[in-house]
This record gives sequence, structure tokens and C-alpha cells, in this order.
Amino acid sequence: MLGAGLPRVNLNWTEGTATVEAMKQLTVAALGLWLGAMGFFAFVVAPAAFSTLDREAAGRFVSAVFPKYYAAGFGLGLVALASLVVRALGRGVRPLDWVPIALLVLMLTLTLFAGAVVLPAAHAAREAMRATGADPTAAASFSRLHRLSSVLNVVVMLAGIGTLIMEAVRTR
Repeated sequence: MLGAGLPRVNLNWTEGTATVEAMKQLTVAALGLWLGAMGFFAFVVAPAAFSTLDREAAGRFVSAVFPKYYAAGFGLGLVALASLVVRALGRGVRPLDWVPIALLVLMLTLTLFAGAVVLPAAHAAREAMRATGADPTAAASFSRLHRLSSVLNVVVMLAGIGTLIMEAVRTR
């Protein structure tokens, strides 16, 4: 059986006990903050920027926010993953423990890819569009990268919602 051979880890520390419940709360809090930030940016900040600023200024604003957006998401994802792993090791790893762990690893991987690969490429394509005027190649490249970024964010959000639901209904 998956994970059957892994030992149980004693989580007793000098000033108290790190309980399974505390680790569960940390996982849910980190996931909730990450998803809340993603939703707030996607449904409030970006639309407000593009509806109140001219397209160029809104694009610059969003570009300035994105590195922090991805870094915050990655940090919160690491906290959620660490608390899941600690909890799994503290009570013994069960087969279904791998599902939320795998989803969080997927979320972290996609977030890292979006922030480290897609974002710089989209920025370069936008700069090429700006430098060349109406260059259709640069515009097509930016459009493709923007779509990819959107799809990656949707997948991260859906995986996060699934993980959050699994963690919220889990009894221990």
C-alpha cells in the first residue's frame, strides 16, 4: 500500500505539541489566503486597472504586480505543502494523503513556471510590440503567452479549490 512503510514522526516539541489540527488549520489558512489573493487580483485589481487606466498604464501596473503575486502564491503554497507533509508524517501517511500533496506540488510547479518563464517571455513580447508598433508576430506571441498565463492560473485555482475542499472536509 502506498506510504505504508513510512515511519510515524513524533511532533512533541519543548513548548508544546504540534497537533494534527494545527497543521490542518495552517494548510487551510495558507490555501485560503493564496486563493483569495488570486481571486482578488483576477476579479478586482486587474479589471479595475484596465477600466480606469489607459491600456498601456494598466499593463505596466499589472506587470509590476505580477512578480509579487507569483512570489506570494509560491510562498503560501510552500507553507501549505510543508504543513501537509508534517501532518502526514505526524499521524502516519495514508494513501489519500498523496492527493492534496500532489495537487499542491502541481500548483507550485505551475506557479513557478508562470512566474519564472511565462511572465518574462510575455514582458519581452509586450516590449517588442511596443518597440515595433503593430508587429503582428509580437502581438501574436504576447496573446499566446497571455492565454497560457490565464490557463495556468485557472488550473492553479481549480487545484487549490479542490485541495481546500479536501482539507476542509477531512477529519484529521
